[in-house]
Amino acid sequence: MSNSSASAGNVVVIDSGLSSAWNTGRLVYQHDFYGNDNDVMVANANTHGALVTAEILENAPDVGIIALKVMPDDGSGASEANIEKALQWVVANADAYNITAVNLSLGGGAQTTAATTSISDELAALAAKRVLTVAAAGNSGDGGVSQSVSSYSADVNQICVSASTGDGAFPSWAQRSPSLTDVCADGTDVRITNLSGVTYTANGSSFAAPAVTAAVAKAQQAWVEQTGTRLTQDEFLDLARSTGKAMGTAGYFELDTDALLAKIAQTAPVATAQSATTITVNASGAPAGGVNAHFKLLVDGKTVGQATVDSAAKDYSFTTNLTAEQAHKVQVQYDNDGFVNGQDRNLFVNKVTINGTAHSPTAANVTYDKGALDGKDVVKGQSSMWWGGTLVVDAPAKDFPVQAAPANTTITVNASGAAAGGVNAHFNLLVDGQKIGEGVAGTAAKDFTFATNLTADQAHKVQVQYDNDAVVNGQDRSLFVNKVTINGHAVAPTASNVTYDKGALDGKDVVKGQAGLWWNGTLVVDADKSWFPSATGTGAVASALSADHAAAGQDTVWQHLVAQGLEAAVPSHADHAAAYDVVPSMDAYAHAAALAEHHPDPLHPLDLV
Repeated sequence: MSNSSASAGNVVVIDSGLSSAWNTGRLVYQHDFYGNDNDVMVANANTHGALVTAEILENAPDVGIIALKVMPDDGSGASEANIEKALQWVVANADAYNITAVNLSLGGGAQTTAATTSISDELAALAAKRVLTVAAAGNSGDGGVSQSVSSYSADVNQICVSASTGDGAFPSWAQRSPSLTDVCADGTDVRITNLSGVTYTANGSSFAAPAVTAAVAKAQQAWVEQTGTRLTQDEFLDLARSTGKAMGTAGYFELDTDALLAKIAQTAPVATAQSATTITVNASGAPAGGVNAHFKLLVDGKTVGQATVDSAAKDYSFTTNLTAEQAHKVQVQYDNDGFVNGQDRNLFVNKVTINGTAHSPTAANVTYDKGALDGKDVVKGQSSMWWGGTLVVDAPAKDFPVQAAPANTTITVNASGAAAGGVNAHFNLLVDGQKIGEGVAGTAAKDFTFATNLTADQAHKVQVQYDNDAVVNGQDRSLFVNKVTINGHAVAPTASNVTYDKGALDGKDVVKGQAGLWWNGTLVVDADKSWFPSATGTGAVASALSADHAAAGQDTVWQHLVAQGLEAAVPSHADHAAAYDVVPSMDAYAHAAALAEHHPDPLHPLDLV
């Protein structure tokens, strides 16, 4: 199936599949993670995913659709493991498929504060790529008595959408929270028309979220056309708030897509020479009360991304486009300092690397602004952030070089590995000696996809560096590389332009290429310059995030948010005054009652007939 993008990019719908009764638009990719096949079509004519997809297409007809099915055909519930697998695919393929938005009309739970789940890593990775994830807030609102949203929508790296009535109020069933809801959209009597011309009305935050997803896709298209780059989540929400309609309940606003797009047309900055910048923060943390340290990465005061840090030091990579040949302030903002039951939560920053240049937290150009980022109470930089505050790197202009005519390069390594001592094979992907990303290969062969910006019309060395060879209790850890694909050019490890540099990457002990890397070393592909054509756009976002994310958490079943009622009417017409008196069978959401029996937070009662 082609991965060519529609003009507004491609939107991922993670849901219950599609139906031939509904518009599927330009379907550029599909996969069923529940049934483990490439067919997401289901017999249920009004399956939830088909309705959600159709609504997105009614609001943004130019988008391409990527349908990822995570539920059984009856749509009764999705395991968190399948949802995570789907999101891992999105992370790995976001650049290759020009993905701009992800719709998660899924949910369950009632979170009153920001929460993390096993998919938080994937949501953070997508936010860093400026792929915005839109999540439904839930339908268990109990008339606003409780202030909560569904667990997925409480993650900081997605846009939490609460359902409104479209005229400044909330339906009684809408879950919402002034601190967690990002935007509201009409989720009552949403009209969606199938391919036979029958119009249905649907209710629920499941049908508020698609309106926001469509707005994200259209906003990203407009922003790219004017600036050469995409909006971050915070930038989109800033635009949405400034153009939205205030609601009767203080602190909430309804999306106004037309006003948002008009503001982009009026205020988008003129494109300047850009530096496609990768910033990597190596950090660890000490938890308190079961909550890990959290930080935001800002550049010149604007949020680029955020991460939650555990006790093991690791790299957290973010990508953004910045004005080239200009100094910038790179800011690591620790924002959840706490002391719980004798435990002191802290953040430890070991290194900040900007486009390959490493900055120590104690370097002369680094300061620690305690408390608010206001230039007050500023001390010398230090690794240990014992208090809330911001580590500020005054990065010189040379850290942000101009990247003229960058090539949007996608490199896919198909690999597997043999483990030893319970540890799988690890590799780094380098280009011309510079690290692009990394992966951990299990026993099953899989694709690890990376995207980067490289000089166009120039040959490059693409290098797969195996770095943790060992024999443990008779087990021999090894890496097996089956294929390296560069911008669509597939290369076998035994091809004539491939070599294996054993040990250090130093040009010594070099042999012909081979699939089995039995020793530490680097498989080197001498890629021809014709594989790196000139880019047609400017300011492409680089990424060094691999497809390999270990599944975490329990295989918890999450209810999807079904509509409060789904009513079908005869096609709308001026002389059909009694159109909504005709209501066919409601088989589409008959599973809702069963869902309520299996979940502690039952759905709002359905108005089924």
